[in-house]
Amino acid sequence: MICEDEPDVLLSFEQMLKSEFNIISVDSGEECIEKYVKEISRGNKIHLILLDYKLSDMRGDSVARKINECSETKIILISAYNIDDVVIKELVSGSYISKYILKPVDTECLINLIDEIVKN
Repeated sequence: MICEDEPDVLLSFEQMLKSEFNIISVDSGEECIEKYVKEISRGNKIHLILLDYKLSDMRGDSVARKINECSETKIILISAYNIDDVVIKELVSGSYISKYILKPVDTECLINLIDEIVKN
């Protein structure tokens, strides 16, 4: 699942990943949570979420915490801004996120990171 509120960035991630992965795209934190719960309740498994930190309706850490209550889906938090190290350490140590990366994102590095996380 990709959760990104900037249409151009969302499209870029979709193009980058669609040949290797099945993708569900959402553009808000609320929609991310709703679709996640809906897919899980249907018996579908979402292995990974690429989650933007600064969404138009809520912060990515709030979305990660809410999704973490439902299951152990892996989350890569992505931001164009440096996020406070204390917040990142708390999110990683609490298993709310698996990794944190800064934009712009290198295609090959992202695909390798996703493969690594999904395989573990």
